[in-house]
Amino acid sequence: MAKSQNFTFAQPAEVDVVVDAQKVRTDPALAKFDSLPDAAHVRLPVVLALYACSRATVWRHVKAGLIPAPVKFSERITAWNVGVLRKHLMGAY
Repeated sequence: MAKSQNFTFAQPAEVDVVVDAQKVRTDPALAKFDSLPDAAHVRLPVVLALYACSRATVWRHVKAGLIPAPVKFSERITAWNVGVLRKHLMGAY
């Protein structure tokens, strides 16, 4: 019999960011959003922070066309294209 292997999945480390003299823990993708390539994709927590709204509001705005629609990669994985989000945030969408 082969030995069982123990796999550990790396969790993305949260990044400490100082905002208004307060240390805030944030998603690393949000902290490095400006350096991500346009072809990259980000998940819902980053979109929540970019638009400063709740999950329900994000999905309501997607349905209404106020926020770009995400890409569905699989049954449980949905992500937004960084380039599309940047264009939308700059008002060129």
